[in-house]
Amino acid sequence: MDYSKVTVKNYVAEYAENPDRASRLLFSWLSDDHARELLYQDMNEHCVALAFESRALDDADAGAINDDGAKSYRQTAYLLAAKKHVEDAYTLSANIPNPKDLPYSNTPFQGLGGTFMLAIDEPVAGGPNSKVPNFKSHDAQRKYCYDALIAQDGFFDLIATVAFKMGALLPLKSRNFDLTALAEQVSIRYVALMFGFAQSDLPLLATTGRRIGKGLQYQMMGRHFVADPLIVPDTKLALGQVSRRAAELLDLYDRPVGQEQIDAASDLADEFDKVRDYWFEDGAGSSPIKKQRLKHSDPRKRFQPIMQRMAQDRSEYSTTEKAILVAGLVGGAVTNIRSAICIAIQQFFRLPEAALQDIRRSAAEAYLAHGDADWNGTKSKDFRRHVEEAMRVNPPAAFVPRKANLDIDLPCCDGNKADQTALREGATRHIKKGALIVIGVGGGAWAPEDTTAKLCAAGHSRFDFATPVSKPTDACPFSKVFGGPPDLYGTNNPSERADYTHSCFGKDFAMHVITHTARQVMMLPGLSQALDATATAADGSPAPTGLRKTWGYYCDTYPLEYQREKLLRQSPLQTVLPIKDPVPENAAALKLVLQYGVPFIEKVLKDARHVHFASFLFMENDSKLVLFTAYDGDFDAYIGHFAREFGPLFDRFFSHIEGGPPSPIAKHPFEFVQFLKRYQQAPAAGYFFSAYPEARVDQIQYEFNSQRKYDFFELGHTP
Repeated sequence: MDYSKVTVKNYVAEYAENPDRASRLLFSWLSDDHARELLYQDMNEHCVALAFESRALDDADAGAINDDGAKSYRQTAYLLAAKKHVEDAYTLSANIPNPKDLPYSNTPFQGLGGTFMLAIDEPVAGGPNSKVPNFKSHDAQRKYCYDALIAQDGFFDLIATVAFKMGALLPLKSRNFDLTALAEQVSIRYVALMFGFAQSDLPLLATTGRRIGKGLQYQMMGRHFVADPLIVPDTKLALGQVSRRAAELLDLYDRPVGQEQIDAASDLADEFDKVRDYWFEDGAGSSPIKKQRLKHSDPRKRFQPIMQRMAQDRSEYSTTEKAILVAGLVGGAVTNIRSAICIAIQQFFRLPEAALQDIRRSAAEAYLAHGDADWNGTKSKDFRRHVEEAMRVNPPAAFVPRKANLDIDLPCCDGNKADQTALREGATRHIKKGALIVIGVGGGAWAPEDTTAKLCAAGHSRFDFATPVSKPTDACPFSKVFGGPPDLYGTNNPSERADYTHSCFGKDFAMHVITHTARQVMMLPGLSQALDATATAADGSPAPTGLRKTWGYYCDTYPLEYQREKLLRQSPLQTVLPIKDPVPENAAALKLVLQYGVPFIEKVLKDARHVHFASFLFMENDSKLVLFTAYDGDFDAYIGHFAREFGPLFDRFFSHIEGGPPSPIAKHPFEFVQFLKRYQQAPAAGYFFSAYPEARVDQIQYEFNSQRKYDFFELGHTP
C-alpha cells in the first residue's frame, strides 16, 4: 500500500469519480492499521467526516422492516474520526427515538438483539443542569454490572496472574507460538474465574467469544463493506448459548434443587478450590513475607465469583436478565482482551529498536518489583503507560456504531477554522437524519505528540469510577479508547454526572490482565515476530508475518517465536519408525542390536551430557519402533551429534528401518536429521512436562554427584 496516498484529498477525488469504488478504497485503509492512523490524523487536521456508500440494510436497526417487502441495501453512511466529532457522538448519544432530545442513537446495536445491553437506552427527562438526560434501563444495567465488577477490585491482580499462568502454559511449550491463541486462552480463563464458569465451560467461552467478537465487529463496521448475512444470527445464537449456561450456573450458585444440581454445585465449588490453589503456587508474589501474609489471610476464602454474588442478591433483575447481562459482558470481554494483548505487542514491534528495548527493560523492572500482576506498583505503572500508548494509537475496539436521530451539523474542531477546501463531495460536516455512522475510535484518541506527552505526564492515564476527571480535555487521550470518563454512579443529582454517556468497563476490568500478559510476553527471551517466507521488507530481508486481522479489528493470527530453551531447557523426541519387511525378521534383528548395544548406547548418552532419559518401545505387533528421549538444546544439533558418535551401531540399527537414511550415517548427518524429522511426532496438544524446566543435564549431574553422595557403590555408603 502506498501510504502517501492515504489523505482526505485523495479520498474526495475518488469519491467524486466513483462513490462505490471510493468506499472500497476506504475499507482497505480502515483495515490497515498504519493507513487508518494516517487517515484519522488527516481527518483531524481537516475536521471533516467522510461519506461512503454502505451495503448495510437500510432501516434494519429501527426494526421497521416488513420481511415480505422490498429492502434497500444501499445508503450513504458516515465515518467520524475527528476528535471533537467523536467526543460529541459519545456525549450526545441515546437510544432512539425522540429527535428533539439527542442527535446520536445507539440503535445499531439492536441488530444483535433487543436485549443487548448497549441497545436498550430509554431517554427520560434530565435535570436542569444536565447536558444529557438520564437513561432509565441502560443506567440501571450499567450500575448493576459496575457494582458486581467493582466488588472484585481486590482480586483483579490475583486473577490476572492465575489466568496468565494457566492460559500461557501450553502455547509457550513451543518455540513458535500464535499470540492470538495465547491471548485467547488467557482471556477465557480470566473471564471464567472472574464470573464463576466451570473449567469445562472454557471451550464454550472460546468458541462463542470468537463468534460474538466477529458479530460485534460486523455490526459496528464490517456490514457496510462486506455482505455476510449469517454472522448476526450466529452471534445471537452464541449470546444465547452463553446466557443459557450463565442461567444454569446462577441457579447452582443460588439454591440447587434436586440431587443432580446439588452434586453439580459441589463439583463446581471443589473445582474452584483447586483452581484457586494456583494463587499460592511458586509463592504469592516475590516477597516471602507477603506470601505468608496472604496465606494467613487466605484471599481464596474471601473471593466470590461475580455470578455467585449475582445469585445471592435479591435485585429487581430475574435470573434470565442477569444471565443476559453476563453474556453481554463475557462476549465482549473475551474478544477485546484477546485483541488488546495482540495489538499492544504489535505496536511495540513497530517502534525503533531503542524504544523496544526500553519497553523490555520496563517489563523486567516491573516483574522484579513484583512477580505477580500489580496494578498500583510504581514500576507497573511505568510499564502500563507503554500499553496505554499502544492502545491509544491502535484501539482494540476500533469502531463504534451510531445512527443520526436528526440532521447533524458537525462543529469545527478546537482551534480549527472552517477548512472549505476540504469540504467537497465525500468530505462533509453535515450528516442527514437516519444515516448510519461509524465512529473511528482511534481518531477520538488522536492528539499531537506534544499534547499527548503533556497530558499523560500529568498522570491522567487511567480513570477510576470513583474519581473521574472534571473535564474530558484533562485526560490523556488513552481514555478515549474506552469512550471517555464514566458516569458517576450512585447519585441522583444530574449535575454530578460526567459528560460522556459512552464508557467501557474495560479500563477497570480488562486492563489488569491485558497489562500483565503484555508484560510477561515482552519478557520472553529472544521474543521476535515470525518471518514470512513469501514477503520481503524494504531492504530485501524477510518481512515479519505480523498481526493479521479481519476488517482491521478482529485479530486472527500473530505468529511469534522466542528462545524456548532458556525457559524450558528440555524437549521431547518421540519418533515412530516403521520396521522394514519382512517385519518379524527385522524386528528380531533390532532387538538383538539393542540388547548387545546397550553398553555402548549408555556410554554415548552419558558422554553427550544433554540427554535426560531415553527408552524404546515396540508397537503394533512389533511393526513399529518408538524412540522416546528428552534432551537439552536444538533438535538438529542433538541428532547430528549422535549421527557422528554412534557410527556403525546406527548403521546396523537403521538398516532394519523402512526407508532408512543413507549409510554410513556418520558421513550423512544432515540427511539423518531430515530422516528423523519425517517420523517425529509432537506430544499430544503440544504438552510436555518437566519438573525442572530450567536445569540442564550437566547442571543436574554436578549437583547430584559433586560430592558423590548419590553413588551407591561407594564403600561405606548407606542408602
